[in-house]
Amino acid sequence: MTGLSNIPAGFAPAERFLDGRTLLVTGATGGLGRALVEACAGHGAVVVMAGRRVRALEQLSDRVVAAGHPQPVIYPVDLSGAEAGDYEQMARAIGDQLGALDAVLHVAAAFAGLTPLAQTDPKVWQATLAVNLSAPFLINRAVLELLKQSDRARVLFTLDDPGRVGGAYWGAYGVSKQALSALTAIAAAELEAYRIEVNAVVPPPLATRLRRQAYLDERGSPAADPAVAVPTYLYLLAEHPSPVTGRVFEIASDGPRAASA
Repeated sequence: MTGLSNIPAGFAPAERFLDGRTLLVTGATGGLGRALVEACAGHGAVVVMAGRRVRALEQLSDRVVAAGHPQPVIYPVDLSGAEAGDYEQMARAIGDQLGALDAVLHVAAAFAGLTPLAQTDPKVWQATLAVNLSAPFLINRAVLELLKQSDRARVLFTLDDPGRVGGAYWGAYGVSKQALSALTAIAAAELEAYRIEVNAVVPPPLATRLRRQAYLDERGSPAADPAVAVPTYLYLLAEHPSPVTGRVFEIASDGPRAASA
């Protein structure tokens, strides 16, 4: 992976630049996931929404349709317990129903709170790694053949500040997020041959349930609206004169930073 990157200053996606594209978003009903689903659908994409809570997925789907955007596809799945076969079934369902997949946005994350390693419940450890690390690997593996068929395939991972989550008490969440950075680098190197662009995004502390739980010492200080992260994901889904891959894009709390000269 290269050093931290930022999207070009003044970037604005073309209207409906995702027309005809099919995207898979995990953690679709979380704060960031919901913002991305609505933004991508607003630009014309058919979004496969993966999440645990069926009612929340249905409500989000209704909201997207009411706004006049393409009907999303609801795919209930519990990433903490799903196995390889479950994701292979997901890939078959996407292929059978939609015939294509152009991008995967890995947004789902599990965090059980700041806990010393010695006091961490082994089941919580396993479930956290399953959601944050194993699921992205297994999903990528399952949908790879679909992505290879796209002329603009993308895989986007969502990381966290390594300087923060590598400290004491971050446990399985910290381990999984740092391992996910390594997975991003490996996937980018291996998938470049198939013209699949792989990048990662590091959002700022966002006003979401997970962030309120994770950043305990930031209670009372403002957290960014998830919408500030959306332009970076949209930039990475857009077409570029030359491939953009193997990079980590950091987002400031007030939005994407201008690219350095």
